[in-house]
Amino acid sequence: MTSASSSLSRPWDLRGVSLMAFAHGASDLYSGIVPFVIFFDVTRAGLPAWYQGALAFAWYLTSSIAQPLVGAYSDRRGRWWFLPASVALTAIAVSATAAATSLPMLVGFVVLGGIGSAIMHPEAGRFSSLLGGSKRASAISIFQIGGQVGYGIGPLVAAALLAHAGPASVIAMSVPGIAAALAVAAVLPAFARDADASSPRRRSVTEGAHPPVDRAAIGLLVASTGLRYLTGASFAFYLPNLLAARGLPLTATGAVVTAFLIAAAFGLYVGGAAADRFGHARVAIAGLVASVPPLVAGLALHGPLAIALLLLGSALLSVQNAPGVAMAQALLPRNLGTALGLMNGVAFGLGSLGVAALGFVVTQSGPDAALILVAFAPLLAAVAYAFVGAKQPTRTA
Repeated sequence: MTSASSSLSRPWDLRGVSLMAFAHGASDLYSGIVPFVIFFDVTRAGLPAWYQGALAFAWYLTSSIAQPLVGAYSDRRGRWWFLPASVALTAIAVSATAAATSLPMLVGFVVLGGIGSAIMHPEAGRFSSLLGGSKRASAISIFQIGGQVGYGIGPLVAAALLAHAGPASVIAMSVPGIAAALAVAAVLPAFARDADASSPRRRSVTEGAHPPVDRAAIGLLVASTGLRYLTGASFAFYLPNLLAARGLPLTATGAVVTAFLIAAAFGLYVGGAAADRFGHARVAIAGLVASVPPLVAGLALHGPLAIALLLLGSALLSVQNAPGVAMAQALLPRNLGTALGLMNGVAFGLGSLGVAALGFVVTQSGPDAALILVAFAPLLAAVAYAFVGAKQPTRTA
């Protein structure tokens, strides 16, 4: 039995996976705050919308592109305290962006927060996969749900604080993340020991031969996930522009964006549970294709029906997330943190390039035209998943 199959045969540790989800949620609360704080700062300064895209790129460049490097280090020399320390760093840096008094200061805080996020994701994702045992996709989905809930709450928290306290909200904004980091630090060591006991890096390299890495398949997974992320992140970043143009106040806009992001949590759960039963590639493709019609219709319509369709599209779009990560980790069984770093890091970073470029379209043609442009990207992502799924064993395809 290989180390990979041994770790997959163990029962999953739901409490440990839930702890990873909590840590992920605490960190990604600030990922959700970032777009709204950037929108607040750019609007307050009277800057054009492309500044939003440029600052978004600065965030995702540091929080995403660096993840595979951190993941590779984590696979070899990860320490449990990386996780709570990174959550605290992100909370403090992102909260400080609301009080930035210059563009360089704002960029600096955004970059520091991104570094904290880059450290957290591969480490927590590696633990989630190991603690997931035979239900890897389900464990990853729970881990991702924690992050999505935190990410979704972020705009609501930011909108409420900024609307009533403005830049003075810095301290209040940082409290949840610091408290969560302390809580995780108090209970994580025991779970970390259990996870590392089953890690392939702890096992002898003589346990079994490993096939060569299919770099083409990994590249397709990363590129297609980048397209999916381009769609979701573009909606998260530019829905405030769209809704404000339609006359919604700041607090109502924050509530809609929060609902859009929280809706993704339902898709994450469905994607993980369904992928373990029906196959990772099949479930990912189905979610990607099904997400396009409600997103397009939601942009074309107005009022409550439009919002409901956008929420449905968000849920369907996120179905791909957990099975996609599980497919990447199956291709890199001895480098779980690296695999998650590629899927959550490089793929998201590629998508963020598109988000930054889309800022120019928003500036020139408005948010309606820009978002309709990216609403069709999941169809291209589905094609890439079909190619990879055809090359994978039945269990994952």
